Amino acid sequence: MTTPGERHPATEGLLGSGYVVTVVRSSTPIEAHLGDDDLIYVTLPGSPCPVLIGFLPRGAENFSSMLSEQLRALADRQEQHR
Repeated sequence: MTTPGERHPATEGLLGSGYVVTVVRSSTPIEAHLGDDDLIYVTLPGSPCPVLIGFLPRGAENFSSMLSEQLRALADRQEQHR
C-alpha cells in the first residue's frame, strides 16, 4: 500500500513508455462534467500530464461495467488470501 505522494510500484514499468500514468486513490481528485457535445468528460491528475477521458454514453456504461467486474474479481482474490 502506498501513501499519497508516494509512487505506486505499478507505475515504474510505465514511466517513459508513452502512456500517461495515474494511480487513483480514494483521495485522488477526480472531476467529471457533461460536455455540450454530449460526452462525459473525466479528468485525473497524471504523469507526465493530466488524463482526460471523453466517454460516449455506451462507452461510459461499458467502462463502468468493466470496473465493477474487476472490483468483484479483486474482492474475491483478497477474500481467498485471508
